[in-house]
Amino acid sequence: MFRPPFCPYRACVNHLDPPGGKWWYANGTHDSHAFGKVPRFKCKHCRRTFSVQTFRVTYYSKRVLPMKKLERLSSSSMSTRALSREFRCSCNTITNWIDRIARQGIMLHAALRKLIDPHDSVCFDGLVSFESSQYFPNDIGISITCKARMILGLSHAITRRAGVMREGQKERRDELYEGMKFEEKAVERSFGEHLDMLRKERSITLEDPLVVITDEKVEYKRAFRKHELYKEQDEATRCVHLTVSSKFPRTYSNPLFPSNYIDREARKDQANFRRETTCYSRNGANCMSRLSVYAIWHNYAKKYLVKKPIISVETHAEVAGVERRLIRSMRRRMFSNRAFLSRLNLPPLDSKIWTKTVYSPWAGKEISASLPHFAFG
Repeated sequence: MFRPPFCPYRACVNHLDPPGGKWWYANGTHDSHAFGKVPRFKCKHCRRTFSVQTFRVTYYSKRVLPMKKLERLSSSSMSTRALSREFRCSCNTITNWIDRIARQGIMLHAALRKLIDPHDSVCFDGLVSFESSQYFPNDIGISITCKARMILGLSHAITRRAGVMREGQKERRDELYEGMKFEEKAVERSFGEHLDMLRKERSITLEDPLVVITDEKVEYKRAFRKHELYKEQDEATRCVHLTVSSKFPRTYSNPLFPSNYIDREARKDQANFRRETTCYSRNGANCMSRLSVYAIWHNYAKKYLVKKPIISVETHAEVAGVERRLIRSMRRRMFSNRAFLSRLNLPPLDSKIWTKTVYSPWAGKEISASLPHFAFG
């Protein structure tokens, strides 16, 4: 018999820390076209009702798609339109399910990210693409461990178009940018969010210092000098910022190889990041959700080295120090049990992807996409 693990309503005292006894009682059933008869329950404290489906990842869905297959195909270069043809549904349905997988993956990653090897250095760089049009380039910050090449986090920054342009392009740029307000120091803020996550989750000591490797971009240097990781160093803690020229050959011996590697993989495996393609991102929030799904698949499902023997199934997370048994257990939970934002203590870097929050130059501030109410549960 199903036993509700907690009350799903945030304001209830049984939401975060339900008592050991029976704090709920059965409240009949309701008929569902997608799931048949669904048992319902009622909380003895807040007197609100909920059902078995409330705790499942398929909650409030009218059509159920195979999540593992969607995750794999989405991470294997299929566009949203191609996925809609594959599953015979609308693009909005695909977007809805990618959002669900992204939220479930964030829950898994937030739990397992704390278990990785603290000795591994961290490499950071921006994956530059564009959304809506080439006049609105985005700089997606990706932090990745150097040895295991496990993606730690993603952040979004939108910037003005730079580089050489024809006179007509400059006129078009000025016309588009009229009345817009771009975020100041967006790349610095993006890098700072990754440093916040590392400060919160890494155990940094003098014996195990945190080494962050980036290229020589001045925004990274300024953000690091302003951050608490640098300011709060003392006799017990050390944090090192190593800068490497981005003009060096992109070989394995280059300290920036992990960032160069994930840049190559993302452009190969994500259709909207390929250069000179009609398959580009129309929406920054959707772009981050899809890239988050790819990061989870890369960390916990993709084989660490393609050239290893075919019997080898070691993933990037395993190389980083996470036990295979735990990964399999959490992956089963990811595809079955619904994750609740209110029960997770996420850094801003993850919570922004969860709530689909990005900076909009049209609004001049950060805005969140329209999400169903249960996504904030």
